[in-house]
Amino acid sequence: MGSSWGQAEALYRSEGPSWVFSTESDFTNTRDNLVFAIEARGLVISYISHASAMLERTAEAVGVTTPVYQDAEILLFCKSDLSHALVTANPHNITLCPYGISVYTLTEQPSLSFIAIQKPYTAEPATGPITELLLDIIAEALDGF
Repeated sequence: MGSSWGQAEALYRSEGPSWVFSTESDFTNTRDNLVFAIEARGLVISYISHASAMLERTAEAVGVTTPVYQDAEILLFCKSDLSHALVTANPHNITLCPYGISVYTLTEQPSLSFIAIQKPYTAEPATGPITELLLDIIAEALDGF
């Protein structure tokens, strides 16, 4: 697996606190390619947040009538050497772990799937290799399309 993060970095657009990538692939294929790209590196997804299900379940209680997402999940994982370097640089960097990659489809744009990460925290040099890892994973996932 070569480094293709430069390619992925060229494909994102900045949306608020996020870098967002899009593809015309459906949600299931996009998510499955993302899971494969993570697990192919020997990484374990520690948690999958089913964000759209939670938002759907609580919508009525807060007066939301139109769902934002058709599907939305957030995949959480770490890479031990990068995480140790991160917290060794500053023990308070623990808030930057685990790493999360969101995958979702919007109700208003059902023909597109999106992959998003938080904008990198560039004030901490130890986050550089993490950003590279995330962009490599995204580039590989997008390559499947």
